[in-house]
Amino acid sequence: LDKINSLLKELWVVAETPAVAFTDKIHLRDVITEVTVRLGEPLAAKSIAVEVKIPEDLPALTVDKAKFARIFDLLLKDEIVSLPDGSRITISAAITQGATGERLLVSVRDNGPGLSEDTLRTIFDPFNTRSESPSEHGISLMACYFIVHYHGGRIQAQGGPGKGTEFQLDFPLNGNSPALALENREFFQRLRAT
Repeated sequence: LDKINSLLKELWVVAETPAVAFTDKIHLRDVITEVTVRLGEPLAAKSIAVEVKIPEDLPALTVDKAKFARIFDLLLKDEIVSLPDGSRITISAAITQGATGERLLVSVRDNGPGLSEDTLRTIFDPFNTRSESPSEHGISLMACYFIVHYHGGRIQAQGGPGKGTEFQLDFPLNGNSPALALENREFFQRLRAT
């Protein structure tokens, strides 16, 4: 219950419309390095290897650094709980062109057992879990979903039984885009109404 309460508090903070524009300029490779170092012990305990294939010359993103890093912290923690010992996670990224300008596409792919279609459809549901452990809940992935959206991004999961799982995250380089701010405001108003 404490874990769920803590994550729900985070979601509430994320759901609040930002009072100020994002000011943190970050490089994805640096954020991923910080997160993997912080999670080094639990990764090593399950012999999970993380391969980072992020080009060093990717442009900086304008984000809320603490919340942005939390996305990858939550994603990797979910991977640690869900994957069998000796698994591999590969994180890659590339720049794509979107309707609102350049975007950063990030892939977090594992070589685990994969997920059924039903599980993939409900992966961001707070009561869904990929783990056999009854103490783990899908609220971490739901929190990822909201924090990604908070930054004007999108997240989806794909894969299949025996094919591993891939999370694709798509972010604008500048989270302060006026079009994104309006879209986010409408999204969170709909969320609060439900």
